Amino acid sequence: MITGKTVLDRKKSLAALVADHLASLGHKASIVEGRTNSQGHTDRVLVNSSIGLIHVTASVNKEPDGSIPTSDYDDGNQAFLADKDFVAYGWNTKDNRTMLMFVSMTAVIGKMSLSKSQIKRASIREYSIVLPSTAGLTSLSRSTLSVRP
Repeated sequence: MITGKTVLDRKKSLAALVADHLASLGHKASIVEGRTNSQGHTDRVLVNSSIGLIHVTASVNKEPDGSIPTSDYDDGNQAFLADKDFVAYGWNTKDNRTMLMFVSMTAVIGKMSLSKSQIKRASIREYSIVLPSTAGLTSLSRSTLSVRP
């Protein structure tokens, strides 16, 4: 489950889930903080992995088809996405499952926001998962994960 009272706490929580999930699939993954990208944006937290560099976006919205921003609200800037290969979207559901959806950058660039159904449709099946409500923050094993429907 994604936890945390602040945006940064939730991003760190999601990054840990993403890194653990990728490790359970046999990929290398580590959490990176304070990395400056080629557009001059400093990422607070992201995941560097053997599948690529992953921006993490944790939403507190539990609505089934709520919208999640993919750009700056004021000017639509997406400089924070520079150099990334994927965005990992994460949110907790009303029944306390946790959705982890990995989306290619091509599905995100140029959009102000995406609905959860758009994210699910654009997600990459081999990486995207639904964590049951009993899943912890670390040491996830494949046996505790269910493949996304």
